[in-house]
Amino acid sequence: MQVRMTVGGVAFGLLLWGALAGPAALEAQVSGPGPNGRWPLQPRAPGNRTLAPFMEGWYENEDGTYSISFGYLNANRDTLEIPLGADNFIEPAQFDGMQPTTFLPGHHRGMFSVDLPAVLKETDVWWTLRKENGEVTRVPGRIGAVAYQLDWYPRPHGSVPPRVSFDSDAEEGRGPPGIVAERTLTVSAGSPLTVSINVREDSERDSDDFRFSEPLTLRVVWSKHQGPGRVEFTRHESTPVPEEADTPGRGGGGGFQGAGGSRPERISVPDDAESVVRVVATFSEPGEYMLLAQVDNFRALDSGAGDQCCWTNGYVRVTVR
Repeated sequence: MQVRMTVGGVAFGLLLWGALAGPAALEAQVSGPGPNGRWPLQPRAPGNRTLAPFMEGWYENEDGTYSISFGYLNANRDTLEIPLGADNFIEPAQFDGMQPTTFLPGHHRGMFSVDLPAVLKETDVWWTLRKENGEVTRVPGRIGAVAYQLDWYPRPHGSVPPRVSFDSDAEEGRGPPGIVAERTLTVSAGSPLTVSINVREDSERDSDDFRFSEPLTLRVVWSKHQGPGRVEFTRHESTPVPEEADTPGRGGGGGFQGAGGSRPERISVPDDAESVVRVVATFSEPGEYMLLAQVDNFRALDSGAGDQCCWTNGYVRVTVR
């Protein structure tokens, strides 16, 4: 319906939306968010909010080396991509290369670590990020401050980081330093690739405490750590339980959180002490990728990302042709 009105001798035409689209039509057009989580006509986040690297703390390892744990805070509602290079680098250059290039919304703790030999204990390790708008944020990782020292001791109820490996006889990783698979996988763009990881719960529970009368399941959260394109995760047919529903506030080691619903990249591990967990990954375009599997036991009362315990990172390199 169009209405004409005159103001100061000038005629204006007004289009009344309600006359063209009544409540039923309006309801049909705004029925809910789309597959990308956005409502119809909702503008994209400006992308100019803070993206900041964080030093989460440092470990003194049993072999005399030191590990600095890094994470990040992405205050934007959208995932940001910053490739390795002039806009995403670590100094000294010998420690560059393990940092993420994909930055999910939220605070993600312990996404990777830098390992320092004892002779470099006094060396500051700087992580620098530059967004498309030119904003630069950087953080030093350094050893020494007791307030930032992390430890490998069990938490009050016995939780420790799970053990992770990629081959039956391979060395196991633990905590944010985790472990990188020795073998680089290869696949064609658009073709499914099965990725496997071995996980083992190593916590010591008090069997006389009713809270631990039943074993706590581990969880594996897969994500793209590095790479030029999109990665879609689907459930592998061998997975004996359905993929876990996303629970806000109970994210992975890096704080992966969402708005609920079934997420095939989140896998609840059976109650067995040791398990092989598989997921199917499909890559949208060629390039060099790195996948991250964060394995946690966050169902334990004494384990959580905010407590800097207890999860372990496992990294897999993939070449996509």
